[in-house]
Amino acid sequence: MAQQPGGGNNVAPHLASSDIGNRRHQIFPTLSEDQFDVLLRYGERRRFAAGSVLFRQGERHIPMYVLISGAIEVERGSALGSTVLGTHGPGMFTGEMGALAGRAAVATARVVSDSELIVVSEESLRTLVISEAALSETIMRAFILRRVAYMQDQTGGVVVFGARDSQETLVLRQFLNRNGQPAAYFDTEYDADDEAHKLMARFGVKPEDIPAVVTLNGEVLRRPTLRQLADGIGISPDSIDGRLFDVVVVGAGPAGLAAAVYAASEGLTVAVLDAKAPGGQAGASSKIENYFGFPTGITGQALAGRGLSQARKFGAEVAVPVKVSKVDCDSPEYGIQIDSGEQLRARSIVIASGARYRKPALPELERFEGRGVYYSASFMEANFCTDEEVVIVGGGNSAGQAAVFLSGHAKHVHIVVRSGGLAASMSRYLIQRIEASPKITLHTHKQIVELRGTDRLESICWQSEGGEPREAPARHLFLFLGAEPSTAWLGDCVALDDKGFVLTGSDVPAGRWPLERPRHLLETSRPRVFAVGDVRSGSVKRVAAAVGEGSAAVASLHQALASDFL
Repeated sequence: MAQQPGGGNNVAPHLASSDIGNRRHQIFPTLSEDQFDVLLRYGERRRFAAGSVLFRQGERHIPMYVLISGAIEVERGSALGSTVLGTHGPGMFTGEMGALAGRAAVATARVVSDSELIVVSEESLRTLVISEAALSETIMRAFILRRVAYMQDQTGGVVVFGARDSQETLVLRQFLNRNGQPAAYFDTEYDADDEAHKLMARFGVKPEDIPAVVTLNGEVLRRPTLRQLADGIGISPDSIDGRLFDVVVVGAGPAGLAAAVYAASEGLTVAVLDAKAPGGQAGASSKIENYFGFPTGITGQALAGRGLSQARKFGAEVAVPVKVSKVDCDSPEYGIQIDSGEQLRARSIVIASGARYRKPALPELERFEGRGVYYSASFMEANFCTDEEVVIVGGGNSAGQAAVFLSGHAKHVHIVVRSGGLAASMSRYLIQRIEASPKITLHTHKQIVELRGTDRLESICWQSEGGEPREAPARHLFLFLGAEPSTAWLGDCVALDDKGFVLTGSDVPAGRWPLERPRHLLETSRPRVFAVGDVRSGSVKRVAAAVGEGSAAVASLHQALASDFL
């Protein structure tokens, strides 16, 4: 898209039509001379000649540049072409949320006239946003809104070739979306104008390579793992092998991020490890309306994004995708091994690995996963269901939120529960929405007994208590059944209940505590190992409760570190 005429403050003209176009003054603020004085305590003045490249798209660990005089042109490229986003003038600065995490730059910046700039290194920037409250607010707001704007402009990211009815494709797209990475998607099965196949030929992508991702530098990733994809797009973490942290948080859902925010803000060194993306199960929620402080509701991804920004602001290192494979609990400094073979050490651990939806015992269930069977209801899945029938199994809040959300896209939504209603398991406000919607029908005392289809799900068989199975056409089935804890990685390190959830506090069996001091409320059978959120036995499965536990654990953790390492 061509740059708008008219001078130095024209930036990202395509943003004017976006939902945040009216916040351009916050996305691209102009700093004052007084703010320059503050910045100079953290950076250095440097002169750059016209034509100098400050950084290129894809480079990592780049400084923030603040213009005192001159002009910087910002260009964003992708495998589909490049776009001049605009020009930064005096008082403006480069960067977005990735700058705090050392992620790959999302654009290239060139000096277009002889310029004087303040250069603030990545490390100094992190110090600045903690130490200077007023300036930090301006910078952080701009960084967050820029990342949102980049996500809205899907043409500026990687290119994904995939198939709608493919679990592999769905996993890659979900990973990109939930990690804030824009992507242009081309469906090779529903390619009406043959555009996808023309682009595949251009990049040398063959049908057997699907799903494939073309990175910003033109590299083709063929059926990549999540770690290969993260490496290719520049969001994989720096090496943490052998490093010692005060706190290692396993899981970046609401509980884990809350623990990270409070621990890092208290000056502890914190690493957060997650196998997929920030947000956990809640991150896939289309809207959370009963979370304190958000009267109009907030999406799970937006809430997770804010928590992630806070954690990084205070210096927590968030590593995604990193899967913990084993914990060594036999030494005062716990050893945590990850799937790459690296190992880090921790003085304390916060178990926040959450729970996943239980898979029902249905024949051929796995064959239809990603081909009509889903475990989350984001905008991506909603697009698959446009003007078609949808079946949801489950009676909890997640099922209710999904039903209300999908009813705005689907032809009709059917909720199937084995019980006699929703009152015992779902919030009243969701029940009222469901009862008021002409596009949602509740089916009680029923269960799904069979899935049918050839290449994808085509129909289901459901059965009433004591009745005969009945087949009904259904191309989209969403499962929100119960919870299975993600605790296999713990081995026998801590005590678990009979369902695999982590026992804490007074619930831990007698005889499994090695110290003279009493166990803290959220502490497990191991000293300085805490469990919070959905993974904890007896926890309330709500976002607010998870956040509360994550923050509360840090106070106890502080006390435990002080007493155990005297």
